[in-house]
Amino acid sequence: MPDHAHAAASEHSRLTAFGDHLIALHDELRRDIAALREEASRPPAGGDATGPLVLPERLHSHCLAFCEALHAHHTTEDRTIFPFLAREHPELSEVLDRLASDHRLMATLLADLRKATADPLAPGFHAELERLSVELLTHLDREEHYLVPVLNSLTDLPVH
Repeated sequence: MPDHAHAAASEHSRLTAFGDHLIALHDELRRDIAALREEASRPPAGGDATGPLVLPERLHSHCLAFCEALHAHHTTEDRTIFPFLAREHPELSEVLDRLASDHRLMATLLADLRKATADPLAPGFHAELERLSVELLTHLDREEHYLVPVLNSLTDLPVH
């Protein structure tokens, strides 16, 4: 295979995996929020010793790190991926509007959760974490359903 043909095949292979890469990122977010929910459900340090104990400081930092990672992921989508897809696939306009709306809702939920991390052992923290979890998992499924087939068919990548 000539070098340019090999390079083109390699580029196409990389592009074909773009939707699959999104799924991998989403799977990380799913694992992270599941771990955070699991950690938040444990008894506090000094509490019931039947299971692993949670340290409020660790839960606090884990939650803030997750919030930052989710915010960064959505910011990249909003600033790069969604505008690119809107230009290249105008038929996705309504879907992209819905996904962007999901991001705005989750930004509000993230802000509420960040406030609640002041006392991660309080019931308010658990309620905020559950609200975000339900919205996030629904959003990830929706995004994958509509965007992965399109992303895996791209012949160009969005410019950062």
